[in-house]
Amino acid sequence: MQQTKLSHSCVIIADNETVFQNRPFQKFYCNRFSAIYTNNMMNRITLFSALFILSMTGWSQTRLKLAFTGSPSVNWMSTNSQFADKEKITLGYDFGLSGDIFFTENERYSVITGLQILNTGGAITYRTNAPFDFSGATLPSSTQIKYRLRYVEIPLAIKLKTDQFRRVRYWGQFGLSSMVNIGANGDSSDGTLRKANINDEINLFNLAMNVGLGFDFDLGGNNSVTAGLIFHNGLTDVTTKNTFTDKTIINSLKIRLGLIF
Repeated sequence: MQQTKLSHSCVIIADNETVFQNRPFQKFYCNRFSAIYTNNMMNRITLFSALFILSMTGWSQTRLKLAFTGSPSVNWMSTNSQFADKEKITLGYDFGLSGDIFFTENERYSVITGLQILNTGGAITYRTNAPFDFSGATLPSSTQIKYRLRYVEIPLAIKLKTDQFRRVRYWGQFGLSSMVNIGANGDSSDGTLRKANINDEINLFNLAMNVGLGFDFDLGGNNSVTAGLIFHNGLTDVTTKNTFTDKTIINSLKIRLGLIF
């Protein structure tokens, strides 16, 4: 029994290399497999989003404040591979809904969570002794790969606030951000890859520590604006072991802006 990898996580099994010799059928099988995988992923994301909204509705019966947030960010990738060098930072952004679930009536202590769409990435140059395979392409040594990654992010952190002083409350937070990859594209410096699908080189799940400081400004009533600086420190390897047995993480520094209702 032989396992043959066609492209982008599409795998077929052939017995003594006598099955799937017909190229059109092989292409149809691969496309069908990829479509099923994509549909399953989107169904999971839709289901999780619905569950998140329902859970927020349940919490709204206690002390909950919701906010729409957006964050421009600078991102960079780090690796422990002796054959790779990190490159310049890349720009990104995220947006979504966040919620503060308060422990006390004075709203000084809370758990924050939410649902964010995160666009991040970075660039790494691989300095190998010979050409290497990456996402179905053979690339020369010293090729730079630019990663463009998209995640669904679910943060969970403890948030502490000061008392209000001249309509301003300062806050700090510490926690974790779990992420599910929903898109991965890449470019290579030699031009072989241009916005290519590199899902087979990226792990589905990612985890990062998030630490932040900021302030809320009271607009009157129940509304306020929030601004802060959030640092994401990657904890888990974002890449698979298809090409290199290294650990590559993504770090980010964000300017968090939002409107609290």
